[in-house]
Amino acid sequence: MQLRKPVRRSLSRQALETMEEMIRGGQWKVGDRIPSEPELARSLSVSHNTIREALQSLIHAGMLEARPGDGTYVTASDRFSVVVGNRLKEAELPKILEARLALEREIARLAAANRTASDLASLRSALAKCRERSGGGIADDMAFHARVAEAAHNSILAEFYQVIISTVTENLEFLLREKQYDPGAMALHDRLYEAIETRNPSLAEEMVAAIVRFDTESIAELLPERCQTPPQNAFFPCSEKSAARSRIR
Repeated sequence: MQLRKPVRRSLSRQALETMEEMIRGGQWKVGDRIPSEPELARSLSVSHNTIREALQSLIHAGMLEARPGDGTYVTASDRFSVVVGNRLKEAELPKILEARLALEREIARLAAANRTASDLASLRSALAKCRERSGGGIADDMAFHARVAEAAHNSILAEFYQVIISTVTENLEFLLREKQYDPGAMALHDRLYEAIETRNPSLAEEMVAAIVRFDTESIAELLPERCQTPPQNAFFPCSEKSAARSRIR
């Protein structure tokens, strides 16, 4: 076997990897302003040019955003989120909702099979916050669904789901902020919790499908200008013709 010489990484590459790990590890969270160039240069014992090159790479990757006169902010937790998020921005709304449904069905089944006592406690807490509406908009509802994804104990599915649900939240919050806490919607969430608690995958899948259906029907009701024709599919708020005008922006 022919051995290859080890490749020596440049200082800028090492700095980039260190900063990217800070983001992926959660030390720098989405929305945080990261330290200034001089601070980073001192902390990593490298030159300002090295830091600037590393920062530009992360900005180009979509993980950081430079705001003149303010600083540099974290905009994504990893490169995966950026790539999938960019793809979703070009997708039609019905396709996004279809992907959400497919993903949530499997997540719900796995949550019912794999949940722990700690997961149940987190779900109960999230449901209580939904009833209290302690957060703004649909944040509490989305947090509950994120806890369901965590209960599935599949990190890849959880990450993928987080990207989709972030897109839904960002673009549809103004439509769903009231409907999400409708008594009928909350009853569906209670039944989803019960299905997970009793380890009933089939019922969990059924309940999450009902929740997504509720959401899409609510969107259809509140977007009459985008849904001039009746939906062709019970899960989609718009027909294929009108869906062409329903892209996520």
